Amino acid sequence: MKISIVTPTFNSSKFIAETLKSILSQSYKDFEVLVVDDCSTDNTVEIVKSFNDKRIRIFVNDVNKGAAFSRNVALKNAKGEYIAFVDGDDLWEKDKLKKQISFMEENHISFSCTNYEEIDENGVLNGYCITAPKRIKHKDFLRIDYVGCLTVMYKKEVFPDLQIPFDIYKRNDYALWLKLSERVDCYLLNETLAYYRKNNGISSGSKIKLLKYHRILFQKLYGYNFLFSSILSIRNAFFYIVKSIKYRSKKD
Repeated sequence: MKISIVTPTFNSSKFIAETLKSILSQSYKDFEVLVVDDCSTDNTVEIVKSFNDKRIRIFVNDVNKGAAFSRNVALKNAKGEYIAFVDGDDLWEKDKLKKQISFMEENHISFSCTNYEEIDENGVLNGYCITAPKRIKHKDFLRIDYVGCLTVMYKKEVFPDLQIPFDIYKRNDYALWLKLSERVDCYLLNETLAYYRKNNGISSGSKIKLLKYHRILFQKLYGYNFLFSSILSIRNAFFYIVKSIKYRSKKD
């Protein structure tokens, strides 16, 4: 199996069918989808099972444990040479995997991201495109999370046992990029290949709460004390503004 796709879900019945259709319609076919459901109370699991595609593997947590735990389950069970991520409400362009894996193999890259656009709950584009620096080092990731989770792909051999503390309940995808970037830099494929749905899902939260989440992330991931973690979080807030100005733009 060439690519393992990590898809955590929780009460995703409204969007999961559309997400899976965008995955299964990929022009690149050599992949598996690892759906990890975090004890949904709706019919998310039933919808996933209804696809009856052997490439879809579903895991159901025994109790609700959060997105970090779910992503860890998928990473432990992934069989692919490459790992990609998409949450249960986001979408991909049909050539996303094909273009990204070609970009990585042709340029000997182990960690990459792409541009993405924002859509609302009805799938309507809001006109904004988000990009990233052409090359992102660990020191850059410490400033801010420059990449969209739904755009990331990395080569598993770089970090075959990658896991994150499961009690990082928010911004745990950011924790993954921090750990990965300790070993390899991330490179941008400068094409829009994914669509991020802005709603009240896994990654939502007010800007004030985001400061708290980042402080907790730095404390749990690196063992930094309260003061230093707080300083890093405040620096994050500054670079969030920079990112919003420089890397988020309104399309013509």
